[in-house]
Amino acid sequence: MTRGIRVAITAAVCGMLAAGPVACGGTADPGGERASAELARLRGLLREEASELPDGFSARSRDGWVPPFKAADNDCQLLFDTAGGMPSQRGRGTWVAVTYPGDRVGELAGVSLASYTPEDARLRFTRLTQALNGCRIARTSLAGRSTSLRVSGLNLDAAGADVQARRLHGRLNGYPYEIHMVFALAGHTLVSLVHAGVAGVDAERTGQIARSLIGRAAL
Repeated sequence: MTRGIRVAITAAVCGMLAAGPVACGGTADPGGERASAELARLRGLLREEASELPDGFSARSRDGWVPPFKAADNDCQLLFDTAGGMPSQRGRGTWVAVTYPGDRVGELAGVSLASYTPEDARLRFTRLTQALNGCRIARTSLAGRSTSLRVSGLNLDAAGADVQARRLHGRLNGYPYEIHMVFALAGHTLVSLVHAGVAGVDAERTGQIARSLIGRAAL
C-alpha cells in the first residue's frame, strides 16, 4: 500500500470515528457518595490501564469510542452502543469511556467500564451475549454505502470465564477494516473493549488489553 493511499484511508477512517457524540464518564446518581466513589474507582482503573498498554498505544486518552456507522441490525447496534458507552446503555449505572490511539493505520482501542448492581450487571451481560449471537453481519443502515463487516469468533486465551469476544471484518466505505469486540463481566463491572483498525488487527494486542482490564476490574 502506497503512502498516499495509507494517508487517505487514515483520514477517512479517523474522520468517521471522530463524528458524533462521545462519553467521558459519569453516574446516574451524581449526588450519591457511593456512586461518586464508584466513579473514582473506574477512573482509577483507566489510569492504571493507561500505564500498561501494549507498545505503540498512546497513554493520552481521548473521549469514548464512536461507532463508525449505524448498524441496520438491532443486535449489532446494541453492541456498538454498549462499547461506546452510549447514553441509552448506561441506565442507572456509573460509567467511564475513553479511547487510546494506536500507531498502526486507523488503529485505536476504545474502553468502556460500567458499574451496576450485581443483578443488573448480570442481566446486561446476558443481553449482550444474546446480541453477539444474533449479530452475524454488521451493515450500515444507509443505502449506497459499501460497508459490511462479517462477524466471527475471536479466541482470547485466559481472559476469564464471563468473557465474549468477536471479530468483525470486511469493508468500511469500501476500505478494508477490522474490529475486535470484547465484553466481560467482572463482579458488578461490565467491561467493553473495541480494538479497531484498517486491514488486520493484532489479536495478541487485543488479548493483552482485555486481560489487563478484566483483571483490574475484578479486584
